[in-house]
Amino acid sequence: MRQRLTFGLGVASVVMAAAGILAPQAVARELAPGLSCEGYSCRNDTDDTYRVESVVTCSDGVGQITVVTYARPQATTDLRIGCPTKTIPGQLQQQPPVLNPDGPGYIYPPPTMGPPQVKITHPVLVEHRSAVVDNSPRQEPTGSAG
Repeated sequence: MRQRLTFGLGVASVVMAAAGILAPQAVARELAPGLSCEGYSCRNDTDDTYRVESVVTCSDGVGQITVVTYARPQATTDLRIGCPTKTIPGQLQQQPPVLNPDGPGYIYPPPTMGPPQVKITHPVLVEHRSAVVDNSPRQEPTGSAG
């Protein structure tokens, strides 16, 4: 009985270790003392505003964009990410034949170009690169004219 229990615990520990190795690590990266970023947000536990530069990889092969985020003091700030859309050109479409009004048979019109397809892309990877103190960030739009 003792051997089965030892074997069972051994197998369970191996499985847990393997799961820990294969699972993506969700560890916040400290960019400056008191400032850490993880995923799509940054936590600032200082009394300074930080300008954080991150590189975002977008889906569907549209590439990478640089995102600048101002992490306010004593707050968690979400990154504002806008991946571009991807436009796929339209395909040639054969038109159906039409009856020839001037005589026997049909007229075969040339193919036409179909409409382009626009795909929405989304962020798939965020890499936080740097952070510097910036206590006078530029003003963000408030949505009101004045």
